[in-house]
Amino acid sequence: MDIERTTVKSVECLGEVDDYVYDISIDKQDPFFFANDILVHNTDSVYFSAWPVIKDDVASGAMQWGKEQCIQLYDQLGEAVNETFPSFMETAFHTTRKHGEIMAGAREVVALKGLFITKKRYAALVIDNEGQRFDVDGKLGKMKAMGLDLKRSDTPLVMQEFMSSLLLDVLTGSEVDHVVDRIKDFKYQFKDQPGWEKGTPKRVNNLTMYTAKEWSIDPKTKAETYNGKANMPGHVRAAINWNRLKKMHGDNYSQSIVDGMKTIVCKLKPNPLGYSSVGYPTDESHLPQWFKDLPFDDSLMEATIVDKKIDNLLGVLDWDLAGKTQTENQFDSIFSFE
Repeated sequence: MDIERTTVKSVECLGEVDDYVYDISIDKQDPFFFANDILVHNTDSVYFSAWPVIKDDVASGAMQWGKEQCIQLYDQLGEAVNETFPSFMETAFHTTRKHGEIMAGAREVVALKGLFITKKRYAALVIDNEGQRFDVDGKLGKMKAMGLDLKRSDTPLVMQEFMSSLLLDVLTGSEVDHVVDRIKDFKYQFKDQPGWEKGTPKRVNNLTMYTAKEWSIDPKTKAETYNGKANMPGHVRAAINWNRLKKMHGDNYSQSIVDGMKTIVCKLKPNPLGYSSVGYPTDESHLPQWFKDLPFDDSLMEATIVDKKIDNLLGVLDWDLAGKTQTENQFDSIFSFE
């Protein structure tokens, strides 16, 4: 087997990230490779389905098909596959039969319905997880969600709870009209909230470093010199804007944002300062009036928090939920004032 060895040039700490990080995949057909002179295998799982073989018998009525039959069939398939591992390991890797018995596969879940968005992003209504039943006591099952926005740290808690409830409705058979009505109701409630409660949670890292790129402080006079606008993540910019606004208003009572602090980032309408967003500390118990008076962009935050995340979750269904759940009519758009 041809082996291509590479050297890791650098490792960088990302801190807390707001996106999903998956295990490393090997971009080649052969999943086996050497790591520190040990032969290892890529972690991608192998899945197969018996449905293509049995679907005609199920359709004709020659074979009964339901929850119990499905669970029993795949349990039996798992046992049959495991019986082949010792001989396979002996042939492929020259192991002993005893060592070959270590390898084993297993059935994971049986679900009534699933929503598959992209690789490693899906949800399923599970009735059995490795022998544990969840369709008991009048329940249809237990929802399993992997890699979805309802798990992300930058999704507000109220939105996480709503999306979980909405996803459960879809998995239990709710039609598009019901889903549209629920989204509209949620949007009207969202509109009634103050602008500062519609922001996105973000943790701010490297704030000191980015601030120093734009502002130099004379160690003797403490005078500040603006060095020019520097490139930085949007939520870091929002945190700097909070600290600057706090100083501009002579606010010595509110918290300053420092490295590693959790913030809520709010979008702003066009304003004389040119600030597009501002973030405030999540632990700030009393928001100052100068902050509450800022021109919050409610429509943009609704699009970011509600429309975009629902589209990420249910867009694969092609229900045009964004178009069907618009809560701003044409009259509102024409006669809105900046």
